[in-house]
Parts: sequence; structure tokens; C-alpha cells
Amino acid sequence: MKTPGKVVVGKSGSIKGSLEGTDAHFEGAFLGKLTLSGTLTLKSTANIEGDVVVGKLAVEPGASFNVSCAMQGHKKQLKDAGQQKAIG
Repeated sequence: MKTPGKVVVGKSGSIKGSLEGTDAHFEGAFLGKLTLSGTLTLKSTANIEGDVVVGKLAVEPGASFNVSCAMQGHKKQLKDAGQQKAIG
């Protein structure tokens, strides 16, 4: 499933499969492939398994996060003695 908006999954909710979007807020379960350009927020009752690619990650203590995870973000510029170096 692909969505342009935020996905919210409550405590008794679950998603199995593929999800692509901007932001997601989980209190329930997810099993599959999750790709988000924004933030994944996991509350203490969340149970996430599978493959995850996110821009940012926020996890409360108690959440289960058993995944292969990649963080994608913007490259930042650092100045070092007049030279710029890209990191990220």
C-alpha cells in the first residue's frame, strides 16, 4: 500500500505486507516492508518486524523493533579548514 499521508495504527491494529508513505505512528503491530520518507514513531506497545527504511526514528522504551533498518537522511555539510566535506 502506498499513501501520501500519515498512517496511524492503534494498539489493537496490525498491518501485514508492504507500506510506503511519509510518516507512521504505531501502537500496534507491523510485519513486512516499511518505507517512510519522514518519521516512524513507535509507542511502548508497538511490535514491528521486517525491513524498514526511514528518515527518522522515535522509539519509546518497551517497543519491540526486530527489523533490518536503514536510515535515509539529508547530507550535512561540514567546514574543515576552509574545505567542505559531505557526510551522511
